[in-house]
Amino acid sequence: MLFAPTRRELSFHHGDNRLVGDLHLPPGASPESTVPAVVMVAGSGPSSGAYARNWEDIGERLAAVGLATFGYDKPGCGASTGDWTRLTLHDRAQESLAAVAALAAQPEVDGNRIGLFGGSQGGWVAPLAAAASDSVKAIVSISGPGVSVAESEEYQVEAEGEREGYPPEEIAEALALYRRVLARLRAGDEPADILAGEIHLLGSRVAELAEVTSVKELEFFGRIADYDPVPALESLRCPILAIFGSDDVHVPTKASIAAYEAAFARSGHTRHDIVVFPGADHRILVADPTTGQPRRAPGLFELIATWLARTLGT
Repeated sequence: MLFAPTRRELSFHHGDNRLVGDLHLPPGASPESTVPAVVMVAGSGPSSGAYARNWEDIGERLAAVGLATFGYDKPGCGASTGDWTRLTLHDRAQESLAAVAALAAQPEVDGNRIGLFGGSQGGWVAPLAAAASDSVKAIVSISGPGVSVAESEEYQVEAEGEREGYPPEEIAEALALYRRVLARLRAGDEPADILAGEIHLLGSRVAELAEVTSVKELEFFGRIADYDPVPALESLRCPILAIFGSDDVHVPTKASIAAYEAAFARSGHTRHDIVVFPGADHRILVADPTTGQPRRAPGLFELIATWLARTLGT
């Protein structure tokens, strides 16, 4: 256990919320020997416990190779107070910067070498935070969309429906439902009234595919639907590693890469690496050739660790 990282609980405040998580520290980290660090930025939905605080085991593994990591329960989840469904993506970006400040205040951490590690929706949040503050020195984005929330969600309805074997007529019905709901949200209609208008579909396979399920979820979606990540990408100053899976049914990989590349071409940003793992899904999992069961794409952790080590310095 000589080279095992250490873990301690760390909390910080953002607004009225107290956010609680785990700080993983590399062996030998001390006030005399400070280390670079990353904040884990969670994706969509509720997130707490080992997944939020450790992103499976990547947080702890990064600590084992010299990078401190901090992941925390989202507002209203686990030990954290608040309600993540009341936040916009801009709110989440500011929360992420508060986490960076809390991490920078730790005596073992080099406050000038802190990055963000965002997955899925966290891949929208991390560039937005970095565009707002030079305190973020690097970004690793896992399946972070380069298109708007609304465009990404529409892609998901069709791609996930095809993967799950929905007949074409049900996919078409789900897409029509999604577009009707989005149009009414944009028009300012109340989510409860929208659901009442679709009462005949609630609980059906079509509504499940279109993710039209509850007032609370529609309220949250309505707040973020028209978020466009391109302005944040165009304003980005720090290096970014953007990782995608070729078989992602939640995020349009090709369209996202095109948006990233176009934004960087316009801004002149050159410190970016975009990597696509063949056969990988939204979580960068691939089928094991022996068992057929999903496993992390070979080389994913090594890519992340070496890129962060090179970018932040370990």
